[in-house]
Order: sequence, then structure tokens, then C-alpha cells
Amino acid sequence: MRRALIAAACLLAWVRPASAQQCHSMSTSSWRTPGVFVGVRFDAAGYRNFSYEGDYQGLAPVLSYNHRRFSVMAMQPVYRLTRNGLATYGLGDLLLAFRVPIQRWTREHFTAGFGMATTLPTGDASRDLGMGHVMPMPEFWWANDFGRVVLLGNVGFARALAGSGGGGHHHGGGNNPHPIVNPMNMSEAEGALTALVQMHRLVWLKMGAYAAMPLGTVDTPGITRVILTQGMSLTVRGLELGLDIQVPLAGAPFLARGVLQVGYRFDVKPRRRRVRP
Repeated sequence: MRRALIAAACLLAWVRPASAQQCHSMSTSSWRTPGVFVGVRFDAAGYRNFSYEGDYQGLAPVLSYNHRRFSVMAMQPVYRLTRNGLATYGLGDLLLAFRVPIQRWTREHFTAGFGMATTLPTGDASRDLGMGHVMPMPEFWWANDFGRVVLLGNVGFARALAGSGGGGHHHGGGNNPHPIVNPMNMSEAEGALTALVQMHRLVWLKMGAYAAMPLGTVDTPGITRVILTQGMSLTVRGLELGLDIQVPLAGAPFLARGVLQVGYRFDVKPRRRRVRP
């Protein structure tokens, strides 16, 4: 039963950095601990492309619910983005996601299932804070749990629903990816692989890789992204703290990025009825 508990995010470790790089690990224990998670995530990154150079900082409240049969998550980022010395502030795209384990595929050390993440155009695409359209991202995921070592992976697909939200698409092309805070192709295949190692009863280390490549003819020429992630998480009772450092190998979505997530997980076990004598 414990191995069948897979969290929504991140999240994260639902390692597709956000299904589109937004949803990082929600701390190591979150994917296998039931309950309601309430937290906040901080992002900081520097970037450089053909049009702009600068940095951005993000603050995002995170809410998720993990159950034996499903996991759901929502995250709404707010950014401070600097482009060539000029700063702008605003909402990013809202991220909604869920995952469902398939019970017939569950074994002693193995769990697998399907999931769907979607970004909604709450960010201003003209200011590089959002995509300007809905972006659904279905995936297949799996987890191998060997106690002190856990292997996580997923493969998925993302496709922009151009025209949704009335904003067209804002992905750019070539060496100038958009939006700056979460660059993606209009259509792409994605995949991630992560290893978690328990160093202490409360501490886990994480090493992972994420990759995305353009598909079809909607991206010309399109951008392939490869990102390496190294991090750690600390869990003390219900308090969860996670830290990731990300470095791109290809695609230049950023120069380097740090992600800090802090939150608390509330137990929601049903109350037992008292039996009268």
C-alpha cells in the first residue's frame, strides 16, 4: 500500500520540472505519504537569449492531496522578471495536475500509472510570464522502491492548444525560447529519470535528468532541452523542506536555477467510530 502512494507533484519527486519544468520535487517523502500538503515554492534563475538578458524570482503557493488511489496538485506562481534591466511583476500560468496508480501493475517494489498536468493561461504572455494558451501534458510514470534507494521515471507528451485563452502562442523558436519563466516547444516529447538515496532517517538526496524535444512541424526549428538536477530533502514529522539546483546541458532555458520548497503535510485519516458496549 505504501508503494502505491504517488504524489501529485512534483511536482515533482514528480520530476518533470513542472511538467514543463514548473513542478519540481515536493520533497522526497511527498510522493509516498498520504495527506494534504500545503506549502510554498521559491524559484531563482538567471537567463540569456537573443533578445533579453536578466533574471527572475518566483513565489508559488502549492496545494496537493495524496490518496492511495490518486494524487492531485495545484500551483500558482507569481514572478519578478528582469529583462535587460527592466523589472516586471505578475502572475505566471496556473498548473493543475493529477496522477493515478494502476493497481494491476503494482508489485512489491514497483508502481506505475498515468497522469495529466495542464497549465492555464493566467500569466501575461506579452511580458514573458505565460504561454497565452492551455498546455495539456499527459504522461506515463513509474517508481521502483527499494527502501533506501528509489528510482522514479516518466515519459510524456505536451501540445499547445493554440488560440485558447485568446492569446495565440508565445513559444518563440530557434535560440530564443519563450516564455522566459517556463520555455517550451509548441509540441514536444518529455522524459525524466531520478534517483533518490536515503542518507539519514530524515534526509534524502536526489539526482535526476529531464529532457524535452520538439515533435511534428509546429515547431520550426524547435528547441531540445536537457536539464540536470541535484538536490536534497528534509522531513521532520509533517514539515517538509526540499532544495534543488538545476543546470542545463542543452536548450539554454536558463543559466542556472535554484528551487526551494517548504510545506507541511496534514494527516487526513478517517476517524474511527466508537463502538458502544
